[in-house]
Amino acid sequence: MTSTATREIARPAAREGVLERVTLIMDSLAEEAGPLGLDEVTQLTGLPKSTVFRMLRKLHQLGWIHQDENGYAPGPRITRQDVTAEHDRIRVAAAVTLNELQLATDSVVHLSVVDGPVIHYLDKIGGPRSTSVPSRVGGRIMMTDSVSGLAILAAMTPEDVDDAVDRQRRWHPEHLAALHRDLNVIRRNRGIAVADGRRLYEGISSLAAPVLGPRGPVAAISLARRGHLSTATAGPLLINAVRATARALHPPR
Repeated sequence: MTSTATREIARPAAREGVLERVTLIMDSLAEEAGPLGLDEVTQLTGLPKSTVFRMLRKLHQLGWIHQDENGYAPGPRITRQDVTAEHDRIRVAAAVTLNELQLATDSVVHLSVVDGPVIHYLDKIGGPRSTSVPSRVGGRIMMTDSVSGLAILAAMTPEDVDDAVDRQRRWHPEHLAALHRDLNVIRRNRGIAVADGRRLYEGISSLAAPVLGPRGPVAAISLARRGHLSTATAGPLLINAVRATARALHPPR
């Protein structure tokens, strides 16, 4: 967190209105990498401490800020807007690639992201096969129950995997070890997670690979269809798709 002593403190005018004071407070929280205490917000805004306390309490009640033992930080209303904007950005970056992949593979194509312990479907392109795969935009499924979730987990460090699945449920050590073995298989398979429909009750085969950003996986693209789905044929097309989406999200400089 940046030291308040090294930053220029924005002093309010003599007669700041409510909106101006709220803006000062929200700006002070947005510019920091971590939570701020009451004294820090007071110092950064130049507002009376009693005013800052009263406004922080009201902003917390309305969901604009979050408060815990570490202090105050931007709250769920702001983070929801940030998440929605990021999801829109990912969807736009992948749009052309998803359609091309669907036409090239004659499969149902999904774009998904992690939402806590679950996978959230942002887009689905299926053409004539769309109704043959029971998924929907906005649908959610546990990470470890989907090829998209497994592909994303396989792109994480083992420590991050443990943290991610621990949010889902408490895992028995043997089950967690088995999950890590499965993820190692995915890593050796160019990062592609595979489900063979011939061995599953639903009969749906699927492949998934992660879209990688500078700090790790940001999304996954998957293929699904009833019956056999050739990894040898569809796998390279899927890899090209996730790489194209990653380049669209983070263009080379």
